[in-house]
Order: sequence, then C-alpha cells, then structure tokens
Amino acid sequence: MNSIVKESYVHTSPGERHRPRKVIRPVRPLFGSVPGDLRLLAGYFGLFRAMTMTRLKLRYRQSLLGWLWAVLQPLALMLVYVAVFSRVAGYNASPSPYSLFVMAGLLPWSFCSTATTTAAAGMLSHRTLMAKVYFPREIVPLSYVAAALFDFLIAFVLLLAMILFCGLPLSPQAIFAIPIMVIVTVIIAALCLLLSAIQVRIRDINVGLPLVLQILMFTTPVVYPGTAVPEEFRAVYWANPLAILVEDFRLAVLDGAAPNADGLLYCALVGGVFFLLAYSVFKRLEAKIVDEM
Repeated sequence: MNSIVKESYVHTSPGERHRPRKVIRPVRPLFGSVPGDLRLLAGYFGLFRAMTMTRLKLRYRQSLLGWLWAVLQPLALMLVYVAVFSRVAGYNASPSPYSLFVMAGLLPWSFCSTATTTAAAGMLSHRTLMAKVYFPREIVPLSYVAAALFDFLIAFVLLLAMILFCGLPLSPQAIFAIPIMVIVTVIIAALCLLLSAIQVRIRDINVGLPLVLQILMFTTPVVYPGTAVPEEFRAVYWANPLAILVEDFRLAVLDGAAPNADGLLYCALVGGVFFLLAYSVFKRLEAKIVDEM
C-alpha cells in the first residue's frame, strides 16, 4: 500500500505550543507518488549519509585489519577462482593475466552480492528506530547499498594498482567504468528495495539469498568470458543486464574498449524501469512495514 506523509498538529496543554506530528496515510497510486517521494527522500540526505557511515564503522569495528577487509575479501576470492579455473581446469581465455580477468569481473559482482545480502536483512534490525521516529524507510536499504559501493571503490583502487604492476597501460576508455557502475548501482538499489520490503513478510529470503547469489554468479561472465557461452543460449544470456555490465566493465578497464552503446542503453532502460517499479512497490508497502516486523 502506497503512503504519503501528512503533517497535522496535536493539541497539548494550554501552556505548550502545538507540535507537528507525521502521519502516514495510504492515499496515492502506484507510480504517481514517485516524484514527491524522491523529493522527500532528498530532504533526508543527512540521515542517509549518517546511516551509511554507521554501516561502514560497524562493519569493521574491533577488527584487527579494519578497512583492509574491503580489499582482502575480493582478493581471496580471486585467488580461489584463479586456482580452480586456471590451474585445475587450464582455463584462460583472456589476453590479460587471468588474475586481472577474474578480479575485473569479480568487483562489480561482489558489490552486487554484498549490497543485496546486507540490505535484505537490514530492515529487520531497525524496527525499534522506525517505530519511534518517522523517516523515509527506503533510507535503510539504500544506506547498505552506499556502504557496499564504498567497499567497491577501495577494491577498485587495488585493481588499478594490479594493472599497473603487471605492466599494462590504463586506457582513457576506462572512464566508462563510471556510467557502467552507475547503472549497476541503480539496478542493485532497486533489487534491494524490493527484497527488503518482501523480507519483512517472508523471512526465508534472508536464509536462501546467499545460495541464490552463488548460483546466479555463474550466469554472469565473472570467471569466464561471454564468448564461452554456447551460441544457442546467448540470446537469453545477454538479456540479463548484469551480464552485459560485468562484461563491459572488464572490457573498459582491462582492454580499453568502449561499451556497446545499444547494450548500455538497454541496461539503463531496464535499470530505470526496474527502479521505478521497485521503489513504487516499496512505498506501497511502507505503511505496514513496522506492524509486520
């Protein structure tokens, strides 16, 4: 059910001034409220920033390595995949070192995985706060997405250092990694909004999501090139916008190749529509989130 925030005034004792009260009422249609909801969300940017910083501080608090975990996690996964697919299977289909090939595909996927798993369960841990204070509830899952994006940026610096260490040039075309990751972030933000709203009602999502993400990783070209997909499956395979974006990210950063304009436009359209739909669904369910926790 969609919701709107109305401001009313509560009568207090004669010596006190009237105080405003936020009231959530289900009055608006599915898509019609999106512009107003986004404007309201922009007014809470300070809270969004504070929640994001809290995520980052709590994630590595009291750990010996601290922020280094943002680098060590993708680095460890890269070493595992290189050992399995390069040495055991003898699989190496890129002119670049296979370690860079895997790392460049792993970074955007790790961002997707981290943001989704943390945001899906994040709503449940904020019930007390949401029951006491009004704020746009979408700030909670979106702050997890922002925290995961910060980890991605740290790991991306490591990838650039690895490229220079291997003696490879950094092409100006690598700048295309920015619009690619913007589209990835929009898609993942939409997915996190949708899952976090459903997770309040169906708690199985938080349990089964890690397994689903492990399986879905092999539907994107993280440890293999897109050319390895059999011809008869490519039409379905490339319908997945994340598969296109992971491949384009790797090509831009490692090979200095500009992404295909049609593919990037397709991903942007899918991401934009998906975000509007997920955001609208989230706002329709917002009024009952606290009651159903």
